[in-house]
Amino acid sequence: MDKLKNLVWLCTRAYDAKFAYSLGDGRAHANELKTDEAKTLVRKAADFGVEHFFITGGGEPLIRKDILEILRLASDHEIALYLKTDGFKIDESMARKLASCDCKMIISIAGPREVDEQLRGQGAFERSIAAARLCAKEDILFSLSVVNTRYIVDRIRDLVDLAQDLGARSFSLASLIPQPICVNEQLSRLAPLEASPLEHEKELNTIYELSKEKDINILAYDIFYNRILAIKEPSLKLRSRCSLCHNLESNEWLDILDDGIAYGCSPLGLAFGDIRRDSIEEIMNKIRSSEVVIRLADRSNLKGKCGICRFNGICGGCRAKAYIYSGDMYGPDPLCSYVESEV
Repeated sequence: MDKLKNLVWLCTRAYDAKFAYSLGDGRAHANELKTDEAKTLVRKAADFGVEHFFITGGGEPLIRKDILEILRLASDHEIALYLKTDGFKIDESMARKLASCDCKMIISIAGPREVDEQLRGQGAFERSIAAARLCAKEDILFSLSVVNTRYIVDRIRDLVDLAQDLGARSFSLASLIPQPICVNEQLSRLAPLEASPLEHEKELNTIYELSKEKDINILAYDIFYNRILAIKEPSLKLRSRCSLCHNLESNEWLDILDDGIAYGCSPLGLAFGDIRRDSIEEIMNKIRSSEVVIRLADRSNLKGKCGICRFNGICGGCRAKAYIYSGDMYGPDPLCSYVESEV
């Protein structure tokens, strides 16, 4: 079996500061992986040949007291490491320690200073930017990641410029919905912050333009971006960006939550094992043979405008967003502004 390209571990729900978009109560899950269990995860990742190991949090990864110990073990196994953080705990000493683990850093902010202060509080922007500069100094600043809200729709260009000025290798937008935890909380807390479908379309077109202009890698994880590419460059050969579709063909993506449960898509609740007892090979085999995953990957099963859209083979909308908004994982993605008659 081929290697797993991307393993994402949401290592904790604990956070050091509550933002407008923070979910939960900021405390660690009662069943959070302990240090020895987290090390078992790393060893299983190494044994299976995981190519990219992303460590994130429903909270803040650097709040874990054992995080450097875990990173060093992964580094010893020569796994490509990425850690996403608000940066509040990064000083010169921490930046050097992270660099010694060859850990690429993703610094998360909520927008330019005025927007960031509105959503994260006074001083948060400066702390994150200072951390980004320290990481850049150690040559480990992989990306500036911006939480995608309605407040930054007209500021994408400024934010890409900021990423370049900081020396980041890439820029990305982080979707508010879906998150892998507290699904029931998302509609009331996060939906009001989200850009409208038309605003989101504007963002994606801006990202396309900037990708042609700027000398920085702009990471467009968005499910709709393939449609933008297909319209603007019809000769491109594209495939779906949905990890559920990918995993039927190869080992593309796996989510491990803080409690060790392994998901093909965590917001959909599609669990396929527990990393404490299951190997990654066993988990990926369960995903590949899942009747639900197979049915979701077959875009002829989609409903509404996603079902009839000529781009559903390379897009198909986000099944998690459809589920969170309507309770139907086969329904149309409510955040898409495109209708079939437009092209």
